[in-house]
Amino acid sequence: MKIGNCVTVKNGIKSSDSEKQLKEGWTGRIVKIEGSILTIELDSITLSELKEDYIIDSLMNGFEYKLICRKTDEVEIVNPRDSQEDTLRKQIEINAQYSIDEEEKRIYHILNSEDLSVNDENLLKYLDYLKVNLKIPCILTGSEDFDWEEPYILGGWNKKEYEKLKKTNPSYTDDFEFIKLEEEYDDWKGIHANVKRISDKKVFAIPLWDLKVIDKKDSNFQIVSDYSSWMTNYR
Repeated sequence: MKIGNCVTVKNGIKSSDSEKQLKEGWTGRIVKIEGSILTIELDSITLSELKEDYIIDSLMNGFEYKLICRKTDEVEIVNPRDSQEDTLRKQIEINAQYSIDEEEKRIYHILNSEDLSVNDENLLKYLDYLKVNLKIPCILTGSEDFDWEEPYILGGWNKKEYEKLKKTNPSYTDDFEFIKLEEEYDDWKGIHANVKRISDKKVFAIPLWDLKVIDKKDSNFQIVSDYSSWMTNYR
């Protein structure tokens, strides 16, 4: 066998633990040989038959869905079923359909589920993750105006009244010191954080979704940003 040969997985070859959906008949071209191990690039016909969860799981875990590794005695040489151009076009089509960025991969690993929607089960998973990984000290501010502020900022309500209310209510312009996460959460606003306003030490419970970490170099920045993105895009 040599690079470029088209091979197919023999009948009766069992899947390995890392390739749960690998089955006999998967066909492609040899692109690498290391001893008795062949790296095979799946052809366009096999790619068309891949199950969606196999593709998504591979992308989420940083694996190449288009490649498999088999021993030389587990495959046999066959005639090509397509051209390399056909294979490339199919890869481009799959990549466009299942484009997954690094943020989405991180969220996938936190929830450990194909279902990334915002629901009670996933909120509990995210709460458990945040309680372990969100570190103190952590200085936050508003990601955008808070709900109570919108009529004053966007609706033209009385500015003097707004400035007065800001003394007793949290504002998106304030800086806050993170204290802890509340155990209670809801489907609409998600997880709440107890925070202390730095200017006057007043304590508030604010949806974490409405906050962002000020220091972009702080490891907490990505953690809170990913959570907010999840709340925004998976509701």
